[in-house]
Amino acid sequence: MTMKPEDSQDKRSVVWMGKIPLGEEDKYRYPTEFDTQMMLYESKVLTEEEHDAMSEKEFSQWQKKAEEIVKEQMRESEWYGM
Repeated sequence: MTMKPEDSQDKRSVVWMGKIPLGEEDKYRYPTEFDTQMMLYESKVLTEEEHDAMSEKEFSQWQKKAEEIVKEQMRESEWYGM
């Protein structure tokens, strides 16, 4: 199932590997395309040292900007048929 970036507000924990335990679907979900693109973007542009040096508030602000960038990249790739 593909979700739109704006649907990424689901607060369940993402299961990156393995299966969601039976009966735990209300607590866990599989990553969306947006989750995957965010993870890839973060790994490309933010070093571990930069991440570790950020406060929770700074990382939250960085993440909001990153989400907008990734959403725009996804819209552009959709537009260009990539």
